[in-house]
Amino acid sequence: MRFLLVVPLFAFVWAGALAADDPNPGRNRVATARNLPATWDAASGEGVLWSSELGTVTYGGPTIAGDLIVVGTNNERPRDPAVAGDRGVVMAFDRHDGSFRWQIVHEKLEVGDANDWPLQGVCSTPSFDGERLYYVSNRGEVVAANLGGGVDWSFDMVGEWGVFPKHMAASTPLAVGDLVFVSTSNGVTDDGRVPAPEAPSFAALERATGRPVWRDGSPGAALVDGQWGSPSHGSAGGRDQVVFPGGDGWLYGFEPGTGRALWQFDGNSALAADELDRSEARHVFVATPVLHDGTVYIAAGRDPEASLRAGVLWAVDAAGSEDVTGSGVRWRFEGPDLGRAIATVAVDGGIVYAADLNGFLLALDAGSGEKLWTYDALAPFWSSPLVADGKVYAADTEGDVAVLTHGRTLEVLAEIPMPRAVYTSPSTDGSVVYLATSETLYALVAPAPGGGADG
Repeated sequence: MRFLLVVPLFAFVWAGALAADDPNPGRNRVATARNLPATWDAASGEGVLWSSELGTVTYGGPTIAGDLIVVGTNNERPRDPAVAGDRGVVMAFDRHDGSFRWQIVHEKLEVGDANDWPLQGVCSTPSFDGERLYYVSNRGEVVAANLGGGVDWSFDMVGEWGVFPKHMAASTPLAVGDLVFVSTSNGVTDDGRVPAPEAPSFAALERATGRPVWRDGSPGAALVDGQWGSPSHGSAGGRDQVVFPGGDGWLYGFEPGTGRALWQFDGNSALAADELDRSEARHVFVATPVLHDGTVYIAAGRDPEASLRAGVLWAVDAAGSEDVTGSGVRWRFEGPDLGRAIATVAVDGGIVYAADLNGFLLALDAGSGEKLWTYDALAPFWSSPLVADGKVYAADTEGDVAVLTHGRTLEVLAEIPMPRAVYTSPSTDGSVVYLATSETLYALVAPAPGGGADG
């Protein structure tokens, strides 16, 4: 029997910028790398270049930013004795030796667990554009931070727009051109009410100043759950576009510079009529859409505290206009071993890797949606898979990391236990794998020729 790990809050965000300016606008978690580790031992230190202490709950990152690794965590193990108590914290570490460099601390919202659940820290995974880091604080602020740990600007979406995050604000902003795109985290109460139907769900801010450029509240009163997903950017049908996942179960494509609606897709269109009538049966999009070769790949999901139900993974043509619910479906996958998901897929070599809350990692043919194989982790995946160096890295909430061969046949290279749960997604700079458990940040390397770790 499968059990969902129940904790108060979560980070359902695209995890980890992989390079510099406009590094991965389509949000595909595939990296160019060589000689990455296939195994390591956190207890003995074998294959561990360095490790650094975080708070006690970590949902954001690890994000590579120049010579830094940046994570969002809490303040339960304070780096600064003068800053005590519950806070949201963004910590930066030296990428080469793990030494602590700086932190930015955010006080809790006065409203408490309705919008800022205790001890959850900063749930947003920061993104990096080669100059600044962008993240959403636990207070619902879009923050632009420089590499020295200073805040260049911030915009308060709760105070300015009346956004009502469900338990926590969590979205990974995306900087493209002169704009920063962000999901606002506007959501519902625990009983399903929408307190702020007029508040925007999707927005674009000026990259240099944080000044709002456009915002859109398309889900409005139709919200079903929280909105913790993140936007992606790319081109399809000759159009530049930004794609947002909605807390009403729809995908939305916009013209980046103006916010003009291009297309919409109903992710609940595969449900039967009786399921559509029941709120608990409806899906929302929590994962980040991956825009790859003109197709959006995304699995449907829900707050992990909701009931476990069958899920669906969509491949949607992003070249259409207006309502593409019928015309835009390239394929969809449903099956007994695909549940609801909050993890972002990875697409490489004609294969889609998707991890779900039932604890399954599936490999599907990117062109047809045909299932190639299923890996059973026996524990939920909140972390998104990473494809690099011919390997697939997938970490679950029991703290086990599966290292699989990237390919059309299932081959398990290693199953590695970590000391604590993993909610974040692994990232790499091309030679090192960075992995954050709930309490510790690790830099993992393959053995050097002749023995020892290759740093």
